[in-house]
Amino acid sequence: MPASSTLQLILLLLSAISQNLVVSAFSMSSNSRKEIYNIPGSGWKGKDWNWGYGNGTGHDCAMICRRRWGTKKDRQALINALSSPKPVAATESTIEDLDDMRDPPFEEVKLVLGLAWQNGRWNGSDGGVGGYGDVLATMADARMYETEDEEANSRLLVKDMMSRFHLICSDDAMDFMKDLEDACGKDTDLLRRKCAALVLSEMSFVENGL
Repeated sequence: MPASSTLQLILLLLSAISQNLVVSAFSMSSNSRKEIYNIPGSGWKGKDWNWGYGNGTGHDCAMICRRRWGTKKDRQALINALSSPKPVAATESTIEDLDDMRDPPFEEVKLVLGLAWQNGRWNGSDGGVGGYGDVLATMADARMYETEDEEANSRLLVKDMMSRFHLICSDDAMDFMKDLEDACGKDTDLLRRKCAALVLSEMSFVENGL
C-alpha cells in the first residue's frame, strides 16, 4: 500500500476514534447526572429502583440522601442553592446543559422532594387529599415525568407542584410562586429549582428534615 494511502487510513481511524470518545464522554456526563449518587441503575425509571420498599437502588439512595441533608444547616444550604442557582445563559443551552452547570443535580432534588412528600403524609405537610402525595405517585409511576423530553417533563412537574401550592403555603409565598414563570423566562431548570425551593420551604423541610 502506498505511503499516502496508509497515512489517509491512519487519519481516518484517528478521526473515528476521536468522534467515539466525544460521544462516550457526552453520554457519561448525561448518564451520571441521571444516576443518583453514582449508584448504577438508580433513578425513577431504574428497574431496581423499587420506590417505597426496603431494598433496591431507591432505598440505597434514600439512605444517602437522608444523611447528606441530615442537619438544619445542610438543609438550609440546599434551599439557598435552589433559590439562587448559578446564573447561566439559558438562551442557547438545553435543560440538560443547565443542569450540568448547577448543583445539586436535579435528579437528587427530585429524590429530596419525593422523600419530603413521603414524610409529609405522616405530619400533614404534603397538603392532604389531592396534595403532593399525588405528585409523588406520578413520580413513582415513572412515566409522565420520565419521558425522553426533559424540558416537557420538568414543565409538567412544575405545573403539578404549582397547582397544589395553595394547600400548604402562606400568602407571601403564593405571591412568589405566581411570579416565578415570568421571573425565570426560558430557563426551565431555574424554574424547577426555585419552585422546588418554595415547596420544600413551605413544608418546613429545614425544620422537619426527611
